[in-house]
Amino acid sequence: MNFSKARILLAALACILLAQSCPASAQIVVLGHSAAHGYVANNEMWSSVLESILRARGSQVHVINAGVNGETTKDELARVDSAVPNGTKLVILTINGFNDNHKDITGSAEAPANIAAIKRKITARGIRLIDAMGLYTSVLKQPGMALGDHLHLSVEGNRKLATILAGMVR
Repeated sequence: MNFSKARILLAALACILLAQSCPASAQIVVLGHSAAHGYVANNEMWSSVLESILRARGSQVHVINAGVNGETTKDELARVDSAVPNGTKLVILTINGFNDNHKDITGSAEAPANIAAIKRKITARGIRLIDAMGLYTSVLKQPGMALGDHLHLSVEGNRKLATILAGMVR
């Protein structure tokens, strides 16, 4: 092998090792129902705003919004493994039993156990978990932070939640 091919090979190996070991390339998955997916434009959702804030700080993090509007805890439990790809470093969870209560009367009793099982599945894979449903609810209750339905965050509410979460992400 000549010298230039060896340099290219070494450079390629170095890039691969850096990409695998660098926390700045960490992946964040936002998981939940409409508290995750939302009802504002994609670029105004708290997941997108969070990614923008982190990138402005110099991180190369990629945030995936895997939220599904209307999802029950049972539905999310069934898809958590496929929604959280290998290599994920952090899951930000925003789900409660709200949709369970509205879609399936018997399902609402299972919601706490389903949420606990979702959390176990995530942490069993060595993925850090932030349960942000309480934060979401707290922001939602503040003046001007909710849409007219009082269930979903406004653009301002999304920005506020993203800013809070940015302080929690390391």
